[in-house]
Amino acid sequence: MLSLAQSREPELLDERPARQSRSATPADPTLWELYESHRGKVSDKWMLYLSEYERLLAPRRPSVMRMLEIGVQNGGSLEIWARYFPELRRLVGCDINADCARLSFEDARVSVVLGDANTDAVAKRITAHCERFDLVIDDGSHLSGDIVRSFCRYFDHVTDGGLYIVEDLHCSYWHSHEGGLFHPTSPMAFFKRLADVPNHEHWGVSRTRRDSLHLFLQAHGADIDEAVLSRVHSVEFINSMCVIRKDAPSANVLGQRFIAGREEPVVTGLVPLHLKEPIRTDEQFNPWARTKVEREKTLASALEACEQRCATLCEQLAQRECELAQVSATSDRALKTLDITRAQLAEADTQRHALLQSTSWRVTVPLRWLGRQARRARRVPRLLSAVAAQRRGAVQTVRSAARIYRESGFGGVARAAAALEARAAQATTNDAPPYARWVERYDSIDERKRADLRRHLAQLPRQPLISVVMPTYNANPAWLRAAIESVRGQIYPNWELCVADDASTDHRVRKVLDSYAHDVRIKVIYRPENGHISAASNSALTLAEGEWIALLDHDDLLKEDALLWMADAIVRAPEARLFYSDEDKLDASGERFDPYFKPDWNPDLFYSQNMFSHLGLYHAELVRQVGGFQVGMEGAQDYDLVLRCIEHVAPEQIRHVPRVLYHWRAHAESAAGNVDAKPYAQLAGERALNEHFQRRGIQGFIAHSDNGYRAHYALPEVRPLVTLIIPTRNGLSLLRRCIGSIRTRTDYLNFEILVIDNGSDEPEVLDYLDELSSQRDARVLRIDGPFNYSALNNRAVAHAKGELVALLNNDTEVISPDWLSEMVSIALQPGVGAVGARLWYADDTLQHGGVVLGIGGVAGHSHKRLHRQGLGYFGRGSLIQTFSAVTAACLVVRRSTYQAVGGLDEINLKVAFNDVDFCLRLRAAGLRNVWTPYAELYHHESATRGSDEAPEKQQRFAAEVHYMLDRWGDELHCDPAYNPNLTLTTEDFALASPPRLSTPA
Repeated sequence: MLSLAQSREPELLDERPARQSRSATPADPTLWELYESHRGKVSDKWMLYLSEYERLLAPRRPSVMRMLEIGVQNGGSLEIWARYFPELRRLVGCDINADCARLSFEDARVSVVLGDANTDAVAKRITAHCERFDLVIDDGSHLSGDIVRSFCRYFDHVTDGGLYIVEDLHCSYWHSHEGGLFHPTSPMAFFKRLADVPNHEHWGVSRTRRDSLHLFLQAHGADIDEAVLSRVHSVEFINSMCVIRKDAPSANVLGQRFIAGREEPVVTGLVPLHLKEPIRTDEQFNPWARTKVEREKTLASALEACEQRCATLCEQLAQRECELAQVSATSDRALKTLDITRAQLAEADTQRHALLQSTSWRVTVPLRWLGRQARRARRVPRLLSAVAAQRRGAVQTVRSAARIYRESGFGGVARAAAALEARAAQATTNDAPPYARWVERYDSIDERKRADLRRHLAQLPRQPLISVVMPTYNANPAWLRAAIESVRGQIYPNWELCVADDASTDHRVRKVLDSYAHDVRIKVIYRPENGHISAASNSALTLAEGEWIALLDHDDLLKEDALLWMADAIVRAPEARLFYSDEDKLDASGERFDPYFKPDWNPDLFYSQNMFSHLGLYHAELVRQVGGFQVGMEGAQDYDLVLRCIEHVAPEQIRHVPRVLYHWRAHAESAAGNVDAKPYAQLAGERALNEHFQRRGIQGFIAHSDNGYRAHYALPEVRPLVTLIIPTRNGLSLLRRCIGSIRTRTDYLNFEILVIDNGSDEPEVLDYLDELSSQRDARVLRIDGPFNYSALNNRAVAHAKGELVALLNNDTEVISPDWLSEMVSIALQPGVGAVGARLWYADDTLQHGGVVLGIGGVAGHSHKRLHRQGLGYFGRGSLIQTFSAVTAACLVVRRSTYQAVGGLDEINLKVAFNDVDFCLRLRAAGLRNVWTPYAELYHHESATRGSDEAPEKQQRFAAEVHYMLDRWGDELHCDPAYNPNLTLTTEDFALASPPRLSTPA
């Protein structure tokens, strides 16, 4: 079968006058010759452009020509084009350079318009000279936005059969011109996308041509009609030149099928030859036909949010500059005060000197001596207590005092006594020991504890083989040997160590590895060439025969009982497929520091940081199922491995062992000692996370931030309505500030405000509520009676119109414009219950960073009073994560979800802990509660409720505490978003003393 394609020269079509006024002759000069002989105004073109223009335009020279050139500089090109086209009817040039006003031409067909071609006024002047053009050349501004806007404005004025040519697209790759090699909205990317437009009939999805350009049009403030795009015939790239041909829509489809030859029934089932229309398929469910557009909408939303965030930051910068000026003024005043104080001190010193020389001072010397002796006598009991605390005995203490006297006299003895008192005072006030003391007290293994652990080992019903995988390359020999010895010293015996040397050039590495050849549990493979850590890890995996895989870096250490506790966890949770433990770091002297006591599996925190990491244990079959380590993810290869593994397991198959089992060595070349040591790891982590999102079909993207990663979830194209529920009673200034900040600082527009008035009686408040009631986006619901926060919100939700509801205190004030967009985008994710915000006190210290169960008996706020610049415990004060509960002072949830779990408990929890109880019921229903630091508000806490010190309020609060303890019991002391090694006394993630861990029997 032979298919014939119609071949048409790019001639100008019938809407123009007759084109063949005369034929081209060999005497007509080429464009090259015109440039070489031109002696008029200056013009310059790239050599390649001249060759391509000759190819494109030579067949059109005999035809009538109307032309627009955007960007004429000195005007020389206009003179050359006038000579090149003998049948030229009109040539219009446009340039923004004011000097072009001086240009004049003898040829009456040539006109110059001065101004920006992308303004309506200038475009009107251009089309006044000529409405339609057979050729448009854009050699004007090379900024991305200008190029796209010019095309959208002037392509409609090109005649069918005409050309629109853009020069110098290589500027699309430059940051200075709003571009970049992979910039999503550069002109190069725009015209590449435009190349899809002529194939619209084959897309197979119900999207317009204009839909495919949505991101570009939105980014550059441009627009173009669908009808105009239907006339795009072809898009051709020649280096940095782009040629767009225009033709009637009927000429831009495949049309009928032409057949030549004779049909032979050789194979049955083929498409019959007489079919005249192109085959059309339905691609509505093809992810590759949909993902790009959705991705662009996500990027557009993110870009818009970033621009708004930049505007907010600029406002904050201006505010900080104002504050700095105030501080500077205060500093000047302080310096003046300091000068005055110095003068006063000098005067006082003069008076003191005069006093010392006075007769009365000399006469009272004996009295002052008696006073000093009395004060010293009062120190004796404190010194005796301090001596007793030292447990050194009286004789030894006297001998020490005598030695100090011989060396330093009475002054030395006095200083030693003062130091002894200070140490005693510190010992009595320092209830929270530093980590080194905590380790010594609770996490050290002596012979007695080692015996207990071995008894525990003997009681395990089975001891699975654990393969410890360790790639190495030019490791410090001492650290490598220490890492190997930490495996060999394990209390748990059923292990094997699988080492892959990645072609180390340091001969000492092989010497260390060969020294362990006698230990059959240690397997080593020497790679012939360096392939980096992923390839080396895969080589080590080929040696592994264990049921479980543990990962160990060549410069780190396993704690002596690490594999024992992992085996214990395997036995306790046989259905699990992934385990991870807590970790700490080793300094240069081998001292442990900086422990990371992690939460149980926390998917939102895992998307923010690799909390799995050390020590990680993987079911071997699962690792093989996902293909091991992915080459190309170096630096984040373990992060990527876990991301691929969790796609094949349920959340309950991921278990946390809340013990420090891994010591991460901190040195200059490790991320433990310097987060910037491996910048490529951050980029690899971002790529791994985004690929995971794509595999899971999560609409959105993840970007690296200063302190981890941030997930940006896409909002639906049609934003759901959110009902903002605000209970209030009087407090006009608070309510007005709250609602004013919502209306002026919120970029999410589809919301309604529902104010619940609980008995306001101040006239100005009632007037304001009447005013609110008359506005389109607000309603007021009056509910009189005693304050019952739960009942007020439940009634409000019943009246809400929104798909989502936001519980909001009247004493809050919006800070970040995208607060509601952020919270809604998370609340719409599958499996999410409530979403909480980051709330600040007016002094810019943290009020709410998520709720931790058990603090103070029931619950407390995470990182309370953290400074605005603080990141929190391992960044947890500034990363999206799952918490057991979030505060209802600012909480977003689906209305259907709120009602499904029964709302807030208005019987037992009228004021306190109703949000905690609500979130725990959401968790019991299989949903997770998420806190985001990117939704920020001020919380002027409980400003309209008054004091809780009244006896009836104290009685009510005690009853609510009692109810929570009865209702939730042990769950309040085992928060999966916290850690049993962290305190329940304070809200700062301090160490628990003692930890709430069971010990081996």
